[in-house]
Amino acid sequence: MPNQLTLFPTETQQYDNWMLRELLHNCIAHTDYRTGNRIYVNEFEDKIEFVNPGSFLPGTIEPVLQAGYNPPFYRNQLLTEAMTNFRMIDTAAMGIRKVFFILWNRYFPLPDYTLGQNKVAVTVYGKLLNENYSRVLFLNRDNPDFDLNCVFLIDRVQKKLPISKEAVQHLRSMRIIEGKYPNIFVSASVAGALDQRAQYIKNKGFDDSYYRDLVIDYLKKFKRASRCDIRGLLFDKLPDVLDEKQKENKIRNLLYDMKQQSIIKKEIPEQRLSAWVLAR
Repeated sequence: MPNQLTLFPTETQQYDNWMLRELLHNCIAHTDYRTGNRIYVNEFEDKIEFVNPGSFLPGTIEPVLQAGYNPPFYRNQLLTEAMTNFRMIDTAAMGIRKVFFILWNRYFPLPDYTLGQNKVAVTVYGKLLNENYSRVLFLNRDNPDFDLNCVFLIDRVQKKLPISKEAVQHLRSMRIIEGKYPNIFVSASVAGALDQRAQYIKNKGFDDSYYRDLVIDYLKKFKRASRCDIRGLLFDKLPDVLDEKQKENKIRNLLYDMKQQSIIKKEIPEQRLSAWVLAR
């Protein structure tokens, strides 16, 4: 759905034909034929995976996405020149970059490159992974500051892949993400534009005072609470971006701070499993 003002979704093909040919022909052109291994094309319900033997000559995908990139050399020089002359692969080593642009313009997830020592695997998706990601691309389609590098970073955010602190600062300056590193998520400004305020609150959570008040109200009503009781009270209300271990640590730190402030205390002092009660 492109926006909140229409009932009609934007329809698109699951895959772009030129993109599939380019990725397959790249496998043929850059395979290390000395290994004797095969090229594989694995089709799943929602994605297609291309695998070819041989290392990825640029080392990482980031340099290939830069304008004007040229590879250090071609593994199969004669084959590559022949395929270029027959227009089977893109010239000037820009085919991969063009694939990324195609998916960006279709508001689809970018390809995943898995680079092993003797294998390169490329996965392209035939469905949306995160609807917010696609809407952000749609809303910023005319934004001159929204370049391929920015889209690449947002794609990593939606896939919960790590990005550098410098990249986080860049996205934060564009008001695209929010949250404490490394638990970042769609920012409040974008969430408002996408009518995702409820999910934003679930991601960000509440101030510690909110959780303290919940514990205090519980103890006022029921007089005492075990660690399990407090976990049941707070766990589902903590930010969605925290994993289970981080939520457990959050609850433990909250109880420790409340104890240090003499708000709560153990019903039986020095007993680790004792219930919590109000200190005053």
